[in-house]
Amino acid sequence: MAAKRKSLKRKVPKAAVSGARVGPKRLPHGLEAETFSIKEAAAIADLPEKTVRNEIYIDLFRVALDDKTRVAIAARGVVYLRLFRLLPVYLGPKDRNALSRMLAEGWPGAEGWVRKGNIVSKGMVALDVGAAEREALERMRIFVRGRRRVESDTGGPAGEMLFKDTAIRVRVVGALLARGADPRKMRDAFPTLDADDIVFAAMYARVNKGPGSASTGRARAAREFRYRPVGER
Repeated sequence: MAAKRKSLKRKVPKAAVSGARVGPKRLPHGLEAETFSIKEAAAIADLPEKTVRNEIYIDLFRVALDDKTRVAIAARGVVYLRLFRLLPVYLGPKDRNALSRMLAEGWPGAEGWVRKGNIVSKGMVALDVGAAEREALERMRIFVRGRRRVESDTGGPAGEMLFKDTAIRVRVVGALLARGADPRKMRDAFPTLDADDIVFAAMYARVNKGPGSASTGRARAAREFRYRPVGER
Protein backbone atom coordinates (compact mmCIF):
# COMPACT_ATOMS: atom_id res chain seq x y z
CA MET A 1 0.00 0.00 0.00
CA ALA A 2 1.40 3.38 -0.92
CA ALA A 3 2.39 5.61 1.94
CA LYS A 4 0.30 8.72 2.42
CA ARG A 5 2.01 11.84 1.16
CA LYS A 6 2.54 14.48 3.84
CA SER A 7 0.88 17.78 3.21
CA LEU A 8 3.28 20.64 2.50
CA LYS A 9 0.70 23.30 3.29
CA ARG A 10 1.67 25.60 6.14
CA LYS A 11 -0.84 25.70 8.94
CA VAL A 12 -2.25 29.16 9.40
CA PRO A 13 -3.50 30.13 12.88
CA LYS A 14 -7.25 30.58 13.02
CA ALA A 15 -6.74 33.97 14.62
CA ALA A 16 -4.74 35.13 11.60
CA VAL A 17 -7.48 33.99 9.22
CA SER A 18 -10.22 35.71 11.16
CA GLY A 19 -8.23 38.93 11.54
CA ALA A 20 -8.04 38.69 15.34
CA ARG A 21 -4.84 39.54 17.14
CA VAL A 22 -2.15 36.87 17.01
CA GLY A 23 0.17 38.44 19.56
CA PRO A 24 3.19 40.73 19.44
CA LYS A 25 6.50 39.77 17.88
CA ARG A 26 9.17 38.51 20.22
CA LEU A 27 11.47 41.26 21.49
CA PRO A 28 15.15 41.23 20.48
CA HIS A 29 18.26 41.30 22.71
CA GLY A 30 16.74 38.88 25.21
CA LEU A 31 14.47 41.63 26.53
CA GLU A 32 11.34 39.46 26.62
CA ALA A 33 12.11 38.27 30.16
CA GLU A 34 13.63 41.51 31.50
CA THR A 35 11.84 43.65 34.08
CA PHE A 36 12.64 47.10 35.42
CA SER A 37 11.84 49.07 38.57
CA ILE A 38 9.79 52.25 38.39
CA LYS A 39 12.95 54.38 38.62
CA GLU A 40 14.70 52.33 35.95
CA ALA A 41 11.72 52.47 33.58
CA ALA A 42 11.46 56.24 34.10
CA ALA A 43 15.16 56.72 33.30
CA ILE A 44 15.02 54.50 30.21
CA ALA A 45 11.87 56.17 28.88
CA ASP A 46 13.22 59.61 29.90
CA LEU A 47 10.11 60.43 31.91
CA PRO A 48 9.69 61.85 35.41
CA GLU A 49 9.25 59.08 37.96
CA LYS A 50 6.02 60.75 39.09
CA THR A 51 4.57 60.37 35.58
CA VAL A 52 5.34 56.64 35.52
CA ARG A 53 3.74 56.16 38.92
CA ASN A 54 0.65 58.02 37.73
CA GLU A 55 0.32 55.78 34.65
CA ILE A 56 0.51 52.74 36.94
CA TYR A 57 -1.93 54.24 39.45
CA ILE A 58 -4.65 54.72 36.84
CA ASP A 59 -3.89 51.24 35.47
CA LEU A 60 -2.92 52.24 31.94
CA PHE A 61 -0.49 49.37 31.45
CA ARG A 62 0.19 46.09 33.16
CA VAL A 63 2.80 45.68 35.88
CA ALA A 64 3.74 42.79 38.14
CA LEU A 65 5.57 42.32 41.45
CA ASP A 66 9.01 40.81 41.79
CA ASP A 67 10.15 38.41 44.50
CA LYS A 68 10.57 41.35 46.89
CA THR A 69 7.03 42.60 46.16
CA ARG A 70 8.31 45.63 44.30
CA VAL A 71 6.75 46.82 41.05
CA ALA A 72 8.37 45.12 38.05
CA ILE A 73 7.71 46.71 34.65
CA ALA A 74 8.12 44.46 31.62
CA ALA A 75 9.99 45.60 28.52
CA ARG A 76 6.74 46.18 26.62
CA GLY A 77 5.61 48.50 29.40
CA VAL A 78 8.78 50.54 28.89
CA VAL A 79 8.02 50.69 25.15
CA TYR A 80 4.62 52.16 25.97
CA LEU A 81 6.22 54.69 28.34
CA ARG A 82 8.68 55.76 25.64
CA LEU A 83 5.78 56.22 23.22
CA PHE A 84 3.99 58.30 25.85
CA ARG A 85 7.16 60.41 26.19
CA LEU A 86 7.19 61.08 22.45
CA LEU A 87 3.46 61.79 21.97
CA PRO A 88 3.03 65.05 20.02
CA VAL A 89 -0.50 65.55 21.39
CA TYR A 90 -2.23 64.94 24.70
CA LEU A 91 -4.29 61.75 24.81
CA GLY A 92 -6.87 60.86 27.44
CA PRO A 93 -6.61 57.74 29.64
CA LYS A 94 -8.81 55.57 27.37
CA ASP A 95 -6.67 56.31 24.33
CA ARG A 96 -3.42 55.77 26.26
CA ASN A 97 -4.74 52.46 27.61
CA ALA A 98 -5.66 51.38 24.07
CA LEU A 99 -2.15 52.17 22.84
CA SER A 100 -0.55 50.24 25.69
CA ARG A 101 -2.68 47.18 24.88
CA MET A 102 -1.84 47.41 21.19
CA LEU A 103 1.89 47.51 21.98
CA ALA A 104 1.88 44.90 24.74
CA GLU A 105 -0.61 42.38 23.39
CA GLY A 106 -0.41 42.81 19.63
CA TRP A 107 -3.90 44.25 19.22
CA PRO A 108 -4.50 45.54 15.67
CA GLY A 109 -6.81 48.18 17.07
CA ALA A 110 -8.67 49.35 20.16
CA GLU A 111 -10.85 52.37 21.06
CA GLY A 112 -10.94 53.38 17.39
CA TRP A 113 -7.15 53.15 16.88
CA VAL A 114 -5.87 51.24 13.85
CA ARG A 115 -2.31 50.05 13.31
CA LYS A 116 -0.81 49.59 9.86
CA GLY A 117 2.86 48.77 10.00
CA ASN A 118 4.52 51.27 12.32
CA ILE A 119 1.72 53.84 12.12
CA VAL A 120 -1.22 53.90 14.50
CA SER A 121 -3.98 56.35 13.72
CA LYS A 122 -7.32 57.58 14.93
CA GLY A 123 -9.15 60.33 13.12
CA MET A 124 -6.67 63.11 12.33
CA VAL A 125 -4.00 61.78 14.71
CA ALA A 126 -1.26 59.51 13.34
CA LEU A 127 1.64 58.27 15.47
CA ASP A 128 4.84 56.52 14.39
CA VAL A 129 5.11 53.86 17.10
CA GLY A 130 8.00 52.26 15.25
CA ALA A 131 10.32 55.10 16.28
CA ALA A 132 9.29 54.77 19.94
CA GLU A 133 9.75 50.99 19.84
CA ARG A 134 13.21 51.26 18.29
CA GLU A 135 14.35 53.91 20.76
CA ALA A 136 12.95 52.04 23.77
CA LEU A 137 14.52 48.74 22.70
CA GLU A 138 17.90 50.39 22.11
CA ARG A 139 17.85 52.19 25.46
CA MET A 140 16.80 49.01 27.26
CA ARG A 141 19.57 47.08 25.52
CA ILE A 142 22.10 49.65 26.71
CA PHE A 143 20.70 49.62 30.25
CA VAL A 144 20.71 45.82 30.56
CA ARG A 145 24.24 45.66 29.15
CA GLY A 146 25.29 48.45 31.52
CA ARG A 147 24.04 46.56 34.57
CA ARG A 148 26.49 43.81 33.64
CA ARG A 149 29.29 46.32 33.05
CA VAL A 150 29.46 47.64 36.61
CA GLU A 151 30.74 46.31 39.91
CA SER A 152 30.80 47.51 43.51
CA ASP A 153 33.71 49.67 44.62
CA THR A 154 34.85 47.57 47.57
CA GLY A 155 37.52 50.09 48.54
CA GLY A 156 35.37 53.20 48.26
CA PRO A 157 32.14 54.67 49.63
CA ALA A 158 29.39 52.14 50.28
CA GLY A 159 27.09 51.70 47.34
CA GLU A 160 29.41 53.29 44.75
CA MET A 161 29.60 51.43 41.46
CA LEU A 162 32.52 51.38 39.04
CA PHE A 163 32.74 50.38 35.42
CA LYS A 164 34.46 47.00 35.47
CA ASP A 165 38.24 47.01 35.09
CA THR A 166 38.36 50.78 35.62
CA ALA A 167 38.41 53.22 38.53
CA ILE A 168 35.64 55.29 36.95
CA ARG A 169 32.55 55.83 39.08
CA VAL A 170 29.37 55.45 37.08
CA ARG A 171 27.49 58.11 39.00
CA VAL A 172 30.24 60.70 38.49
CA VAL A 173 30.06 60.27 34.71
CA GLY A 174 26.25 60.51 34.87
CA ALA A 175 26.41 63.63 37.04
CA LEU A 176 28.71 65.36 34.55
CA LEU A 177 26.30 64.55 31.73
CA ALA A 178 23.36 65.87 33.77
CA ARG A 179 25.25 69.13 34.21
CA GLY A 180 25.50 69.54 30.45
CA ALA A 181 28.74 67.80 29.50
CA ASP A 182 28.99 66.88 25.81
CA PRO A 183 28.74 63.06 25.47
CA ARG A 184 31.31 63.13 22.65
CA LYS A 185 33.83 64.97 24.81
CA MET A 186 33.16 62.53 27.64
CA ARG A 187 34.57 59.81 25.37
CA ASP A 188 37.79 61.83 25.19
CA ALA A 189 37.83 62.32 28.97
CA PHE A 190 37.17 58.62 29.62
CA PRO A 191 38.74 56.74 26.68
CA THR A 192 38.16 53.33 28.29
CA LEU A 193 34.38 53.86 28.03
CA ASP A 194 32.39 53.33 24.85
CA ALA A 195 29.29 55.16 23.60
CA ASP A 196 26.92 52.70 25.32
CA ASP A 197 28.69 53.24 28.65
CA ILE A 198 28.15 57.00 28.41
CA VAL A 199 24.42 56.62 27.68
CA PHE A 200 24.08 54.08 30.50
CA ALA A 201 25.82 56.40 32.97
CA ALA A 202 23.25 59.13 32.29
CA MET A 203 20.39 56.71 33.00
CA TYR A 204 22.12 55.21 36.03
CA ALA A 205 22.60 58.66 37.60
CA ARG A 206 18.86 59.26 37.38
CA VAL A 207 18.13 55.95 39.07
CA ASN A 208 20.77 56.30 41.78
CA LYS A 209 20.82 59.85 43.02
CA GLY A 210 23.06 60.56 45.98
CA PRO A 211 26.40 62.15 46.86
CA GLY A 212 28.02 63.30 43.65
CA SER A 213 24.78 63.52 41.67
CA ALA A 214 24.06 66.57 39.57
CA SER A 215 21.08 67.67 41.67
CA THR A 216 23.05 67.36 44.91
CA GLY A 217 25.97 69.27 43.41
CA ARG A 218 23.76 72.12 42.26
CA ALA A 219 22.04 72.33 45.65
CA ARG A 220 25.40 72.41 47.46
CA ALA A 221 26.73 75.13 45.17
CA ALA A 222 23.57 77.21 45.73
CA ARG A 223 23.94 76.92 49.52
CA GLU A 224 27.59 77.94 49.41
CA PHE A 225 26.76 80.98 47.28
CA ARG A 226 23.81 81.96 49.46
CA TYR A 227 25.79 82.01 52.70
CA ARG A 228 29.05 83.41 51.34
CA PRO A 229 29.81 87.02 52.44
CA VAL A 230 28.90 89.55 49.78
CA GLY A 231 32.48 90.69 49.30
CA GLU A 232 33.64 87.14 48.52
CA ARG A 233 31.08 86.41 45.80
